[in-house]
Amino acid sequence: MPLDYDPFSDAAMRDPFPLYAAMRAEGRPHFIPQYNAWALARFADVWEASMHHEADVTWTAGALPTQLLLDEPVPHAFTTMDAPDHRKWRGVVRREYTPEGVRAHESRIRTLVREVLEPLVARGSFDLYSDYANRVFCLNSGYNLGLPREDAISWRALIDDMIHRDRGQRGSSERNQRAAAELGGYLAEYVQMLRRHPDRASGHTAAYMNTEIDGRRLDDQDMVNLLMNFLIVGSETTPMVCAGALYYLERHPAQKAAVLADHALVQQLFLETARFDQPTNMLCRRAVRDFTLGGADISTGQDLLYIYASANRDEAEFERADEFDIFRRHERDLTYGAGGHKCLGMHLATMAGVIVIEEFLKAAGDYAVLVEECERAYGEHLSGFLHVPVQTTTKREA
Repeated sequence: MPLDYDPFSDAAMRDPFPLYAAMRAEGRPHFIPQYNAWALARFADVWEASMHHEADVTWTAGALPTQLLLDEPVPHAFTTMDAPDHRKWRGVVRREYTPEGVRAHESRIRTLVREVLEPLVARGSFDLYSDYANRVFCLNSGYNLGLPREDAISWRALIDDMIHRDRGQRGSSERNQRAAAELGGYLAEYVQMLRRHPDRASGHTAAYMNTEIDGRRLDDQDMVNLLMNFLIVGSETTPMVCAGALYYLERHPAQKAAVLADHALVQQLFLETARFDQPTNMLCRRAVRDFTLGGADISTGQDLLYIYASANRDEAEFERADEFDIFRRHERDLTYGAGGHKCLGMHLATMAGVIVIEEFLKAAGDYAVLVEECERAYGEHLSGFLHVPVQTTTKREA
């Protein structure tokens, strides 16, 4: 019987990994007739498409499955631009995200992490995702954009409502749309205030408000789209990796003991978690010309699903791909994507993610994740844990 894969089905949104394994076993891209789209589940196909077919696809039709497959609106920002515009507008803040630029913020981020963590550890039980990691990255995203610190948690709650999915939901609901409108309204007021008082703008916001490229400046709606994009991507995926890392250590006692004994292993832990449980489940493109990929003939106008969570579990690329092993070695992965749209924030995500885990281990001593109470994201776009309750013993290291 032919495989029936729909990214919006309950099976795919609840636990897609059996479907991904079946698609990889087909040995070529999987065609989804109801959407006239191709699902790229194999590592080789996603890598080839990312590295060698940038000119054959467009981001302007959107990057999310709902935008391409269900024709939902596409906010205009550099993330939905093609080269060379994408590189020009991304380049406005590129230096902030180089390894050198990221290291300049290491001390500030570590201080922030300790500030958030200290009362949680003193309490003895909390949620690693919502109370800790997500809060840290919310506050850091707000800092990067110059947003008032006290607003950070409230807008993150709106983002959670924007991406919430009920069982059987296909596309955006009234709840999603209401949250998006509220967050958009808040950001529009913020941008308008800065237009009146430009001296109050800081961080990325100031950089983009003061930039002109090819004779064009960003208007108010462009700025709202840009700020919303930075807020969302800066506070959702990396916290899922941090929470997942501590969850998977709990499920692998020998690796947990090794990390507790040697915190130098934390970066390997972070990167293996990101490979094993890739938080960006998929992003999409639309073909702008005919080309061949992995034995499939892609036609102009067809959509492609780059399924990173599947590619990072491909047995053809990773030995024992379905095993969590912080000691594994591999030459490449798709944790941060590849090609011209590779994640701008990859160095920041790795550094800050490692700090979040390191500081937790220093402060908490041995810990216990309440495995049976953990909950995973339900949806077509993200993959990973949204609730990871933990109990700690207080032990602050220098």
